[in-house]
Amino acid sequence: MGIWIRRLIIIVCAIALIPNIISFFSGLTNGLPERVKSEVENGDAVLIDLDKKVNLENDEILFKHLVLAPQETSLIFEVHTNENGWSFPDSALILTDRQGNIYRKTSGSASGHTWGQYRINHYEPLKTDVETIVLDFEWFDRKFQTEFSVDQGDLE
Repeated sequence: MGIWIRRLIIIVCAIALIPNIISFFSGLTNGLPERVKSEVENGDAVLIDLDKKVNLENDEILFKHLVLAPQETSLIFEVHTNENGWSFPDSALILTDRQGNIYRKTSGSASGHTWGQYRINHYEPLKTDVETIVLDFEWFDRKFQTEFSVDQGDLE
């Protein structure tokens, strides 16, 4: 009788883990959100691949894409945490350009995964003459600055 109870417990636990397993494998292939994909495919937005890693002490930030649209600028990135006990404060990311314009963050979203977070920050649209954007991060004793070249294509 005891062997059947143990097997039943194992089966129930395995079934309970199925959503976590699916979430883990779907998180390995994070693509663009459907709304962003459709805007880029329709020509309403320009997608710029960034693929730049920044090490922030024990953590790694991978900047994946910048999406330029007439109504907003979206920064898509991943935060791979190796340090327990802190979550990435995306409000500490300040987007500017070399002309001194500061672009205010309008909204953002994040999804948690076993390896860290997949994040999308939305900012005000960039000015038309911007060639390079500067991303500043300062949170207590952690800080970095990185630049990205921007080719805005034919946005109106």
